[in-house]
Amino acid sequence: MVSVPDHWCYVPELANLSMSQQKMLIGHPSNPSCTMYNLNYSQVLDGESFVAPNNTDTYMSCVNGWAYDKQNYDVTAATKYNLVCDKSHFPSLLLTLQNVGSLIGTPIYGILSDKYGRKLLFLVLAVVVSSTEIASVLVNNFIIFAILRAMNGSVLPSMFTSAFILISEIVAPDMRAHMNGVINCSWTFGLCVLPFVAYLARSWVILGIVSAVCGFGILIYWFFLPESPSWYISQGRYEDAAKVMMTIAKTNGKEVDFNYILLQLQTLGEKIRETKEQEKKDPKSSLLKYPRLRRNFIILCICWSAFYVAYSGLTYNITNLSGNEFLNFFLLSAVEVPGNLTFWFLMDRYGRRWSASLGFVMISIFCLIPLIGFESSDIISSMLSKFLISGIFMISDQQGSELFPTMFRTFGIGAGKAIATAATLGIPYISLLSQYGKALPFVLIGLTSFLTGVLASFLPETLNENLPQTMTDAEAFGKNQKYFSWTKKSEKSKDPAVISTRL
Repeated sequence: MVSVPDHWCYVPELANLSMSQQKMLIGHPSNPSCTMYNLNYSQVLDGESFVAPNNTDTYMSCVNGWAYDKQNYDVTAATKYNLVCDKSHFPSLLLTLQNVGSLIGTPIYGILSDKYGRKLLFLVLAVVVSSTEIASVLVNNFIIFAILRAMNGSVLPSMFTSAFILISEIVAPDMRAHMNGVINCSWTFGLCVLPFVAYLARSWVILGIVSAVCGFGILIYWFFLPESPSWYISQGRYEDAAKVMMTIAKTNGKEVDFNYILLQLQTLGEKIRETKEQEKKDPKSSLLKYPRLRRNFIILCICWSAFYVAYSGLTYNITNLSGNEFLNFFLLSAVEVPGNLTFWFLMDRYGRRWSASLGFVMISIFCLIPLIGFESSDIISSMLSKFLISGIFMISDQQGSELFPTMFRTFGIGAGKAIATAATLGIPYISLLSQYGKALPFVLIGLTSFLTGVLASFLPETLNENLPQTMTDAEAFGKNQKYFSWTKKSEKSKDPAVISTRL
């Protein structure tokens, strides 16, 4: 939407000439995109002297605006608002404003999700995302456009988080990784379709409208998605939670007694309530006053920060890669499919902790490839790193949903990602480092990933573990685990007592 095509000063007298002729006659060698020869172009046109001027000393800024190469797009936000030359930093600023919006909105929406429910907030946010998307492409004022993009950025991550947590709290522990894999593969499918939509649309307005229509389409989930039974229990709504559990049982072909389920949920809810009452009396009830929970929270914040640096940095850096912009975007999106599938298998088979830690370290190694400097080294490094970081994202979100207690889960993930966003607000400017060296963006991404890989190894393993319900549960989680160990996936238990305990 903010793509900046090749551009040069617009000269009305030469508007009927070919693009190559205009660029040759207009653009001054000192800065051909933003300066022009100080000539009488009417005389140049009358003389039919379509060769580069000999006098290269006198030049001036573009006085009539700019002409743009329309090979890829008819119009973008950058060409509409002329975000070039002295405004060339504005596209990066717009992307940063979206991150600022996410920084402000994510914790707020996390609190609302814990108070009003995962399902309701997810669908409300879908409406807000689509509304701001359409409004932003229809306005004609740049300031209003920037505000709407910031609003859009404040909502989109929270919508994704609400959906992810809702799914995590509906399915059984041994199915959470599978659902996470489905979600991330669906995300990748959307990314692969996006460049084709942009190529056919040729206009940022059409692209925005198509995106908004997809957002409104999410509302059909109202008829299919149940509310989280964990959230119902946290609110004391045991009958509603039991109804959801009965629906799940019926869908899975299981016969269970409603009253039995209700009694089990009430017993669980009472235990949670008593623990919360004890936590309120305890002066150490704050998240940051629980040592292990605090440590896990900080490490997860660093993991999410490193993900934003790597994933967004590689995406924004596409503009510096050689080749076709649409094809490059597609390739860096398509490579996420095997990445998601690989890490889906690894985290579900050998655990979350070491899969994420080793993945970050491997990114740091692959980011050294551009330093060698052979042809297409930057593209190879980008694809290999994107392969890894897409899968690591799936693991980090999985760890967040499994390490935080129920009442703190949405807020904890939201606050953690907000902190990560604040720490990485300058990501859109990473691509600008290539002006000083093509490998510099990769060096920054690689160094960040290596340090994060070391820290990620200190998180507890969560494979096949039940979600902690209280702060006390979360604080005790993983205390008996050894550092050099991993949990391999075990077979599902057939023991009714174990199944009852899981319930």
